[in-house]
Amino acid sequence: MEILEYFSRGRTTQMGNIIKTDAAKLRRQAEIITGSYESGYDASLSENAMRRLLHELQVNQIELELQNQELCKTRNEVESVLENYTDLYDFAPVGYCTLDRIGNILRVNLTGASLLGDQRSGLMNRSLGQYVSGKDKPLFKDMLNNVFNGQQKKANCEVSINPKGRRLPTTVKIIAMSTTTGNECLVVIIDITERKLLESQTRNAKDEEELVCVKERAAELLQLNSMLVQEINGRKQLEITLRDSQKRLRNLSTHLQSVREEERKAVAREIHDELGQTLATIQLGLSVLDGGYADHPNLTDRIKDMDVLIVNAIKTVQRISSELRPAMLDVLGLADALEWQSQEFKKRTDIDCTITIHLMNNVVNPGIATALFRIFQESLTNVQRHSRATKVEAQLVEKGQHFNLTVHDNGSGISKEEIYSPTSIGLIGIRERVYILGGRMKIFGSPVRGTALFVRVPTKSKEYQL
Repeated sequence: MEILEYFSRGRTTQMGNIIKTDAAKLRRQAEIITGSYESGYDASLSENAMRRLLHELQVNQIELELQNQELCKTRNEVESVLENYTDLYDFAPVGYCTLDRIGNILRVNLTGASLLGDQRSGLMNRSLGQYVSGKDKPLFKDMLNNVFNGQQKKANCEVSINPKGRRLPTTVKIIAMSTTTGNECLVVIIDITERKLLESQTRNAKDEEELVCVKERAAELLQLNSMLVQEINGRKQLEITLRDSQKRLRNLSTHLQSVREEERKAVAREIHDELGQTLATIQLGLSVLDGGYADHPNLTDRIKDMDVLIVNAIKTVQRISSELRPAMLDVLGLADALEWQSQEFKKRTDIDCTITIHLMNNVVNPGIATALFRIFQESLTNVQRHSRATKVEAQLVEKGQHFNLTVHDNGSGISKEEIYSPTSIGLIGIRERVYILGGRMKIFGSPVRGTALFVRVPTKSKEYQL
């Protein structure tokens, strides 16, 4: 019990420290790392404005990477805690189950299934009351009514149950406690057949020695029951802590994605406006020099060479700005941004890429539009890195109250191990975005048919707003 309490307190403290991570500290770390990159910068190409902006871009990029590493580390730790909790739940020495308001079983552990004499899958959505003996059914029903109607936060009763496939009934103690929502209750089933037998033996004891032995055994059982109650309370507290940690982790993930998109938008705008305008001004100045010193062939040749370098720099600025945050996503809308991304992918990789879009209205919620664009962008990145495909076909359709996005390639096909691998960061990112939107995602892989990604998200989402 002390171990469970220590584990619960440690996990809560750790999650609190992660959520309170000092953004300024991460930025200082990013600036230190960026400083190591600056030491090798070619001074011949440096100008004050360009150096400052490029340095700021590197700092922001590394800062976001550090935040992403923190998030991935925390997610892995939470998944480890969840796995440990599942083992504790399934192999507990008492039966656990969760009931709805009419007494149907929603969840049950292995011990509970064994007490009821059935497979766990066969118990789902079946009434726990059907296993209670006829004479005890009213007592069991009254206990559930008291819990769900708010008359008692916690109630218990001792009844006989008839496990499936067994002749003799089993005497159990059932402890029920309502959840915070009031639509479910947590139930503990403890086998007290042996205790009842000992009580009967106590009543029928013929001599003092036998009576003392029975009392000692009863005391041991009471102590064990007390320990079990403490363990049950500890596990319930652990479950509450785990759910709270998962909720805070989801909120942190949503916040980080929102901050990252805003940072990308700001950096892209600053690069395009400041650095682009500076390069355009320099190019204009060179054009004036070229016209004013036409009789100096060496100077004009040098000016032409510099003009070529500036043109290439302007193209680089435009490319970096578009990769950070395509302006057409904010200006022209989701459909044009997806078309542009498809064409850019085809130019960059020589992989044939087409997308078909059917939207009722090109005005899409900015948060949902950004998420769909990033999902499509990440899926194309996975195709380029892993699939060895020669063709990609995508489709975005608005149907009813949902957007349906499909991306299919003719590559080697993703395996099941890769789909659920913790190192598949791209798929984890897609899955997280879909979860935040309240949607669903499926992915299939075949060596013959390639890989297909299906994403379905609602057209309106209250959970994801940029």
